[in-house]
Amino acid sequence: MRKMLSGRNGKQKELELVKRFADFGFQIHPEAIELLAHYDGNGKSTWHFNLDAIAESVSRSLDPSICVISPEQIADFIKEKGARDDEKEKKVVKQQTHEEAPTILKSFPEFGKAADHKDFLPHFIDRYERISGILKKRVKCGQIRFIKNGMGSEDISVVGMVSSMNKTAKGNIRVELEDPTGSLSVIVPHQEEIISDEVIGVTGFLANEGYFIANKVIHPDVPISSSTSQLSLSSSEQEKQRKRSVYAVFISDLHVGSNTFLEEAWDSFVQWLKEKAKRINIAYLVVAGDIADGIGIYPGQEDDLLITDIEEQYKVAAGYFHDLPSHIHVVVAPGNHDAVRGAEPQPPLPENLRKLFPDTTCFVSNPAYIRIGGRQVLIYHGQSYDDLVNSVSRLSYSKPEDVMIEMLRRRHLAPIYGNTVSIVPNEHDYGVIDPVPDILHCGHTHTVGIAKYRNVLLINSGTWQSQTPYQKKRDITPVAGCATVVELCTMKVKVMDFGKRAGA
Repeated sequence: MRKMLSGRNGKQKELELVKRFADFGFQIHPEAIELLAHYDGNGKSTWHFNLDAIAESVSRSLDPSICVISPEQIADFIKEKGARDDEKEKKVVKQQTHEEAPTILKSFPEFGKAADHKDFLPHFIDRYERISGILKKRVKCGQIRFIKNGMGSEDISVVGMVSSMNKTAKGNIRVELEDPTGSLSVIVPHQEEIISDEVIGVTGFLANEGYFIANKVIHPDVPISSSTSQLSLSSSEQEKQRKRSVYAVFISDLHVGSNTFLEEAWDSFVQWLKEKAKRINIAYLVVAGDIADGIGIYPGQEDDLLITDIEEQYKVAAGYFHDLPSHIHVVVAPGNHDAVRGAEPQPPLPENLRKLFPDTTCFVSNPAYIRIGGRQVLIYHGQSYDDLVNSVSRLSYSKPEDVMIEMLRRRHLAPIYGNTVSIVPNEHDYGVIDPVPDILHCGHTHTVGIAKYRNVLLINSGTWQSQTPYQKKRDITPVAGCATVVELCTMKVKVMDFGKRAGA
């Protein structure tokens, strides 16, 4: 076989390509890499493809169950979509204020028939296998059936999904763990924060009574030295970003149609965009759901509506988006108030509503992975806040960033099944956080929270609706009229408050 790559630069490119595919959860066959290199008459290799474009395009087209990308799949990519970098550069001349359109990495479609309870089994098996795989890379674990039979050393570890919990007489927590081989009763200290249906690892010993006594609980978590922020930008992208800054703005929860929608604050925001967007290069606007207030979402909602027709709500909302500077790429995900199914994953807004918005609008599911300005963003509206706040006593709606950290620690957006969040079963569990994004953007709580957790930027972007009577009954105090501005190269963040400007 021909020598795959020659020289230090070739090896570096090979490693870079392997890393990019690994970010999307795939390995690549050595012969597949060879297809992407061009050889001259002396056997030296050069690269004519954009490595990020290859990784994103090929990974997006594959079944998630595939582990290794074959030479045949790369050959198909070259045949169908293979545009060389130098050809691409001739076609596209970037304007100072015109960035590449957002790339959709993962967006979930509509599914068909209502599910039988048996359809959930592949869903939870997928969750277990993917998250346990993360844990098993850090901890050497045995299967439950072997541990129950007394095999293993005094200090042993096991990974399982939490199927039930209750308190012991001594105040500790008895957790029933399951894996594909069986179940195991585990006693963990009372201070541990365990929630239903999450996948955890435990280390300890098997007591005479048949219980497993855990002295350590291990969550899948984000690696301490998470490299996503460093590796997500290719060397060429870093060079482009150094030459000029590129900004993205994150908002959510407009609730157009509500009589408490803050039109004056929104107008102030739009005016600010018109003044600043080209001057400081604001290229993207990302909206994390609840575009419209919807109809019949909560008891007595009709008393809180200014617009009582759902299509009219979206016509008005779309008009607001038509007022935005035309060069800004807008990404819109749905939320629990929007006109899509309530169960997650929620598909993008339907075609009859999408056509009302500007042609440049990119519609994605909830949740969805996108790529903007070289950064990978995970958008999730955040209905699981309701379940997590009710399950972990120290969490609250007023500090949404703490809830987002728990999502990352458990590597799942909505781990608790059967409470507030309804799910549509699929062989692929949409909620598993893999890969780890550069930015996690949520809404739903109507409060603002910004934090950095192990190199992941967490944004909950507030709302454009003042307090409703329903929210007042539930003691929810919204933080309204805010937009979070992020410089995508440095990841510096600034929260702009247009609610105060408008007197909200």
